[in-house]
Amino acid sequence: MNPNKKKKYLFLITGMVMGGAERVMATIANEYVKRGNEVLIVSLKDSNSAYRLDPRVKIVGAKGSIQSKYKLIRIVKLIISGIKSFFYYLYCLKTYKPDVVLSFLTYSNLLAVITRLLFIRNVPVVISERSDPLKRGYMIKKICEFIYPKADCLVCQSERVRKYFKKLNRKTNIKIIPNPINFECIAQTVPEKRRKLIVAVGRLSTQKNYNLLIEAFHEIKRDYSDYIVEIYGQGPEYDNITHKIRSLHLENNIFLMGVKNNVMQSVNDAELFVMTSDYEGFPNALVEAMASGLPVISTDFPTGVARELIIDGVNGYVVSRNDKKELARAMIKILSDKELQESMSWNNRKILEYLDRDIIIDRWSEVLNKEY
Repeated sequence: MNPNKKKKYLFLITGMVMGGAERVMATIANEYVKRGNEVLIVSLKDSNSAYRLDPRVKIVGAKGSIQSKYKLIRIVKLIISGIKSFFYYLYCLKTYKPDVVLSFLTYSNLLAVITRLLFIRNVPVVISERSDPLKRGYMIKKICEFIYPKADCLVCQSERVRKYFKKLNRKTNIKIIPNPINFECIAQTVPEKRRKLIVAVGRLSTQKNYNLLIEAFHEIKRDYSDYIVEIYGQGPEYDNITHKIRSLHLENNIFLMGVKNNVMQSVNDAELFVMTSDYEGFPNALVEAMASGLPVISTDFPTGVARELIIDGVNGYVVSRNDKKELARAMIKILSDKELQESMSWNNRKILEYLDRDIIIDRWSEVLNKEY
């Protein structure tokens, strides 16, 4: 493929809702049209985007939906939606005639590869694993293990995930590309003075394990009773998390703040950011906290990204999953040492160079513009 030729890209995704994968796809799409290319985003849901898209980026939707309170109806809708999405995607391929397809998220990835194998064989397909592949159900995991290696290229976000897929099939073409930092979402300066504030950001779901943060703060509350914990996000665990806070009598210390756009710009003067997830792909919230100059603590989730980004005692700490004692000790180390906070803050700002948007976009271009 001529590197100087302007190209047509088709980006396939389940839906452009609020999420890390969706944000990265929007970033890549915006940068590609700025560079003179054409981009069509095909959503298997509707054509709305939670993230700003350049007016030159086209987005269309298959209008698939599986929402229902009844399990049987959800299954029927899933089947109908799957068939509808397949024909809609096939129609987009035939009419748009892209030079290459880039797909994010599990069902989109499977659709893209299967269509490539059975129908449109002359369009290269690059898929990207955005989560922990071991956290899927047994059947989906096995299907992905069989189908994913048949893509022209599989993009992962960490070395551990690359090794997982390489072990399954040594012939798989795999590249590692981390997420670029979105400068619109981070604080541009490091504050001179910090608030007695601990911050967490992410969907209120069991995956994020906010109970661990609540229990760890309860361990240190006696010495840090004047500190506030703010949890940003919304989700199905709101009631359970609220009950947990009340059961430990922490209503005056821990607050559920809901969703806030570009939250790091408002909380970069906090003393600490904490991520307590049981599993993650490449957590944008953690990266944005680091880029905004916050000292950080993260659990050691299986994809290994935390260990790749954080050096204990230098820019934060990585602690075992679901260990409130270890998390509490790490919190005390940072909260009790103002000099450590400042050194961690400046060290974390260096991630801006490592995850510079232009550098990451160039790495995507190397993959998408390669001859397959």
